[in-house]
Amino acid sequence: MTASPADQPITGAQGVAQVIAAQDNAVVYGMPGGYTVQVYDALHFLRDRVRTELVREEAFATVMAEAKGRLTNQPAFVLGQGAWVLGNASIGIMEAHLGCSPMVILVDATDGGAYSHLGPYQAGAGGYGAYDLAAALKAITKQTFVALDPTQAIQMTQLAIKHATTGEPGPVAVVFHGKSLFDRVGGVGQPPLGPIHKALTFPPPAPSPVALTAAQQLIAESHKPVIVVGNGVRLAQAHVALKLFAEQLGAPVVTTPAGKGVFPEDHDLAGGVMGAFGHEVANDIVGQADLIIAVGTKLGASDTANLNPKLLQPGRQKIIHLDVEPLNVGWTLSVDVGIIANARLGLEALATQCQGTSFEGRQQIVQARQRHGYFDRQPTSKPGEFSGRDAVVLLSQHLPDGSIATCDAGENRLFMLRDFQCKGSTSVLQPNGGGGMGYAVPAAISAALNTNTPQAVAVCGDGGMSMTLHALMTAIETRANLLVVVLDNTILGWVYNGQRDRIIASELHPFDYAKIAAAMGCHAVSTDDPAVFTLELQAAIGRKGVNVLVAKTTRSDRYQDVMASLNKQDVYAVPEKP
Repeated sequence: MTASPADQPITGAQGVAQVIAAQDNAVVYGMPGGYTVQVYDALHFLRDRVRTELVREEAFATVMAEAKGRLTNQPAFVLGQGAWVLGNASIGIMEAHLGCSPMVILVDATDGGAYSHLGPYQAGAGGYGAYDLAAALKAITKQTFVALDPTQAIQMTQLAIKHATTGEPGPVAVVFHGKSLFDRVGGVGQPPLGPIHKALTFPPPAPSPVALTAAQQLIAESHKPVIVVGNGVRLAQAHVALKLFAEQLGAPVVTTPAGKGVFPEDHDLAGGVMGAFGHEVANDIVGQADLIIAVGTKLGASDTANLNPKLLQPGRQKIIHLDVEPLNVGWTLSVDVGIIANARLGLEALATQCQGTSFEGRQQIVQARQRHGYFDRQPTSKPGEFSGRDAVVLLSQHLPDGSIATCDAGENRLFMLRDFQCKGSTSVLQPNGGGGMGYAVPAAISAALNTNTPQAVAVCGDGGMSMTLHALMTAIETRANLLVVVLDNTILGWVYNGQRDRIIASELHPFDYAKIAAAMGCHAVSTDDPAVFTLELQAAIGRKGVNVLVAKTTRSDRYQDVMASLNKQDVYAVPEKP
């Protein structure tokens, strides 16, 4: 590093940059601003070890970092001016916090130094006339540190990486005061610095032998066990361990919405997605089970149709709960055995413990699919009458194995849950924590940049596309190979279809998103013909650059059409009578 004379100690900003560069596959998403320009300047000399991506808005930085964390279990760094990371970018931070994705957020307080108490401008250090950046970030992060001197800046960045990746992952922030970045280490009163390259991540704990023995006994005594898996399997990179355990045990596997894609939905033990908008096969299988083996899921209200007793009911069913976070075990439902471990280690240990035990789960799946059907929707759309659900089916039919599809909140996400089948190693990322619109496009950019997927595809409605049109610029500038599928019915579907006949503030102007995207440099097509959509989809798959395919869909598809039969109460709709 040549940013300072050899006889001078490094600045806090230079030390922070060196900590970032010491990490494997280091990636920084953000936009230089405020005092963080000093860190970017230090990163200029470390470009051989750090990939730095400029985004068009801070929100894209946090969503791209969240998606990288969820897909690789390695935290990306978000670096930018604190005021605008907080003001523009809470979506990705909140998603990472609620959905447990590792992320490190590095922001400055733009505190103004000695002038911070005199009519502060942009200052986030708290106090009179300022806003409190640290307090605001604490509300949506796993942990937030405040650095006041350069040694703290360096060590708190190291702590942030450790906290983001230890136990249940999550977003961790460091708020830098000006002195912590401008000043040099070794000043009076600063603690010893320690090595920049020290270990910051550690192996997860092994599951308890006592818990494994208790779990094995419950499994041996059961008749219809079902494995319920969530996003923790993805975070632990436990896909192979899950498949081997399920096949060895012969037990059906269902996923929560957040876990969709961690187990192939074309496998003969797959029941699909459970819950309020899940598959009837999955809900039937879970409801009939006498033992639930829950792995990497909180078994939250959104996963279990508000804890519907027809789905899960302690007492009627035994429950084994495996999770890396002890506080998640037995959080929502009482459990019989808790195993504290990450999903991969826990599943591998259970497989060893349960050798010789097997069940007739494949037959259960066959019978349940015969009763309810399973991903058997056949497209029937005609030109000018294009169903959004049919567009999702066509996407499922043509995407290559290993593709990563991302989606927004709204009806498009529900159609993806019900009608898009994750075959082989194909996967879906949905905003499973905060559930916000504007997630799909930046998340798909991250998937394209940080994985070896043959096709990253974002699926959103016209509302979500409107929020992230400028993300297409970021996709072009980062050279991401990307497909964006827009289901354009000129309404906020979930809102519109819950308003009954009292429509207000849910209809959108019919903009030509394909022409807007083409003006940015994307290859873009718009059609209301399913045959043309199919041809353009086939042509876009694998094509370099940013491809936008707008499906001009009807308003006939409704979220009510994909509500599970056990979901009797439409809590999203307005009352029948005002």
